[in-house]
Amino acid sequence: MKRIYTSLVVLVVSFSAMGLLAANPQNHIDSGRQFESEMRWGEAMAEYHWILTEIDENHVEAHYRLGVVREKLGAIEDAIQSYKTVLQLNPSHPGAKSFLEGYYVNEGIAFRREQQFDKAKAAFQQALQINGSSAAAHFELGQEFARQGQLDQAIQQYQESIRLDPNKSTAHTRLAAAYTEKGQYEQAIQAYQEVIKQHPRDPAAHDGLGVAYSKTGQREKAIETLGQAVRFYLVRGEREQARPAYELQKKLLAEKNSGGK
Repeated sequence: MKRIYTSLVVLVVSFSAMGLLAANPQNHIDSGRQFESEMRWGEAMAEYHWILTEIDENHVEAHYRLGVVREKLGAIEDAIQSYKTVLQLNPSHPGAKSFLEGYYVNEGIAFRREQQFDKAKAAFQQALQINGSSAAAHFELGQEFARQGQLDQAIQQYQESIRLDPNKSTAHTRLAAAYTEKGQYEQAIQAYQEVIKQHPRDPAAHDGLGVAYSKTGQREKAIETLGQAVRFYLVRGEREQARPAYELQKKLLAEKNSGGK
């Protein structure tokens, strides 16, 4: 009798241990990750679904891993829904934020290529709702504002992009162009100088800087800078791009030689 009782106790303890293991979501996460590494996507999804249906429907990591698997399988809409659920549960989750931000930025760029500009703008704004600290989204939204002639808004977006990523030379270039279009040449000079600091042989930056110098009456600097622009264009084989800088430099040299202001 004692032997039977002991056997029953062992059996109960064993089942209890199995139950504890089954009820521990981390065990299923670990198992799912192992299945992912073996590209056994269906089994990985089953592990994550088990957590959400049997243990905790709000388990953040299970939703996230489910999104990762769906993404790898090409089920992008389902992955987006998983990642959105993650952010509802944990708004600062880095993986979900990164995917959704990148998705909407890329979607916006695709809309722009198709000349669906309103949809492009909305996609970039959606990216910023996901991650307000996205330098890329601020930059792309700035381009949309500039395209619509809303230069103040464009400048604001470029400035924010630069604040978040000071080494983003394209943002400095676009900012300088916006300042030039607004006639704010001193600010344009500063922005172009920042581009040249990062890319000393950028012909477009020297070109823009030379124009800004000419607009502010700094003829000698304009002549020198435009000459550099022409040289760097020609090194790249970009003869047509060099022509406006060459013509402006020639005009300024003629004014100088004739004693004009």
